[in-house]
Amino acid sequence: MVESKGWEWNLADQKIWTEPCEESYYYASKWKKENCHSVLDLGCGLGRHSILFAKHGYKVTALDISKEGIEYLKQWQRQENVDILCKIADMKQLPFSNDAFDCIFAYHSISHTDSEGISQIISEISRVLKPEGKIFLTLCSKETWSFTEASFKRIDENTVIKTDGPEINVPHFYVNLEDIEKLFHQYSINRIRHIDDCYFNGRKQNNKHYYIEAELHKKPMRIDYSNIIGKAVEGIIDRPLGSCHSRYPDIKYSVNYGYIEGIYAGDGDEQDIYLLGVDTPMDRFSGTVIAVYHRYNDNEDKWIVTPDGRDMNDDDILKAINFQEKFYDGKLYRL
Repeated sequence: MVESKGWEWNLADQKIWTEPCEESYYYASKWKKENCHSVLDLGCGLGRHSILFAKHGYKVTALDISKEGIEYLKQWQRQENVDILCKIADMKQLPFSNDAFDCIFAYHSISHTDSEGISQIISEISRVLKPEGKIFLTLCSKETWSFTEASFKRIDENTVIKTDGPEINVPHFYVNLEDIEKLFHQYSINRIRHIDDCYFNGRKQNNKHYYIEAELHKKPMRIDYSNIIGKAVEGIIDRPLGSCHSRYPDIKYSVNYGYIEGIYAGDGDEQDIYLLGVDTPMDRFSGTVIAVYHRYNDNEDKWIVTPDGRDMNDDDILKAINFQEKFYDGKLYRL
């Protein structure tokens, strides 16, 4: 499997890639009418579609392998006064929970791999998409000049490596209709269009893509925290009440926040907790887990702990942790 590689954004015409495509306006409206709330902008680039979906009221998560692209989006979202969760990661290994998103939007992005990689990416899309979740994505057509006529190196029957421009050394995977049907056999395909951008940015070209709209049919993953809720725990408070986040000084901790030594979360670090029911800064804690906040658009959960196991209602818990969890999409689980 070929190594994933991001764009060289310094070689790109950034003006083009900050204007949302026509389809993004359509799906922002359509999915809203279909009662969708969360969207993953997969391979977000500079974030043009993330900004658009955020302005339409979606809970947006943006992911790209390019640090340069994500840093651009982080600055842009502050200018637009919208909240977008930004992640740097490979599409072949998404850092999110199962059944995380209502919708996934992937415009000219998941083609940046080879035949083995595309299977892994679609598997990851299917894992993080909710049952009956919706996708809109594009794939490069085998009828395109860069596949049929160009002298780019071909590394398998569907993949070439480009050798110029912002996509230098970036792999590109190409399909025909039969390939699409095989790749998306788990999905109900609502619509496939085959579009030729025959004239773009002031010049003629032969640049064809497939535009695919589909829904995923699968059983929901069962989440069970019965072995966690009610558990006695202890550990360290590394961000006491009143302190500020080390990387995001605008985030001030309105509760004590820490971790349990020796228990590891999905991100590979020790399990984080919110300590509630305490109104003074602490350096250590002991108590009982009364609930778990499950983050959909992340790969770790947050345990809710009180010193003596005293109960709190859901609204009070959610209000107490909102200073940080407002940036995520998730759900509170109780027994």
